Amino acid sequence: MTKQGDKSSSMGSISIKDIVNLSIVDMVMLQLLLKHEKPVVRHVLYNEILHFLTREKRKVAKSTKFENGPAGAEEFQKFLHMPKKFSSSSLYYSLDNLESKGLVKYNYDDRKRVESVQATVYTEILINTILKHIIKFGLIEAEQSKYLPGIIKEVVEEKEERHFNTMLYIWFSNFINAKCINTFSTITDNLFVLSKEEAFENVSKLGLKNVQNSSIFNDTIRESDNFFDGVIIPYHFRTANLEGVDKRDILKEAFRIIKDSGIVIIHGYTKIPVIDHAFFNIFTTWVNDIYKDIVFFTEEEFHNELIAAGAKETKVYTYKGHLFGVGNK
Repeated sequence: MTKQGDKSSSMGSISIKDIVNLSIVDMVMLQLLLKHEKPVVRHVLYNEILHFLTREKRKVAKSTKFENGPAGAEEFQKFLHMPKKFSSSSLYYSLDNLESKGLVKYNYDDRKRVESVQATVYTEILINTILKHIIKFGLIEAEQSKYLPGIIKEVVEEKEERHFNTMLYIWFSNFINAKCINTFSTITDNLFVLSKEEAFENVSKLGLKNVQNSSIFNDTIRESDNFFDGVIIPYHFRTANLEGVDKRDILKEAFRIIKDSGIVIIHGYTKIPVIDHAFFNIFTTWVNDIYKDIVFFTEEEFHNELIAAGAKETKVYTYKGHLFGVGNK
């Protein structure tokens, strides 16, 4: 077995592109091999996979409700009920493929025939890495994109009781959340977006008439003093900058460009609590590990960030699991 440090190093080096050619059946096969711990005969492995695929198909067909309205419902139903067969030759082909990648080890008899198969030290590394990618991109990122815009809208409209005439939304990532733009365009008459140029290109394709871009010149935001009623900034990025200006200086700029009656809202994530639970501890450890590019804040730290940027008054609170800081100048 490898040392823990070696495993962590290997996990960090695996990306989605490294596993793009592996199939779902490959993943099932590797998980079953890990479950066995000891070498297993290929025919036994084949029967286990066949049983798993049959059982899962029944579960999906039973739990999925089909309606006439949604696009693709009829085609998907036919797809689920289409006859499918996983042959032993498919198993051998997959095993050969995995063996060539160092994920499976063959054991041979005296006649040089494959006697059994087993996982290697890299099998667990790969499975754990895939699960981390699923947690980050398939679960957390998807849910954030789905719910966060609505949560921020509630904070602005219900907790702050605001509708902005002019609002600036600042975004540091290369991929901008289109749902945020659509949602924020409803809580302001004029929405400005400050982001990387390639990100705003996608914003412009949304066709929203009350949305335009802002920019940075000579380390300052283009708009003049006392211009905006509100500025919203996602503040969780660890290394965040636009045109070489980091997020703390951009936050200072936000207080320059808001009106005396305006507010600056920063949002992020609270620190994940330590729970004395074997399975939850695994999950929270993974979340902390995969989000190296995210800073988790306390309410006091958010308060200090706002004060350092120029806020005269602040209020910080957790709302629906997200941390919000509101500053007035």
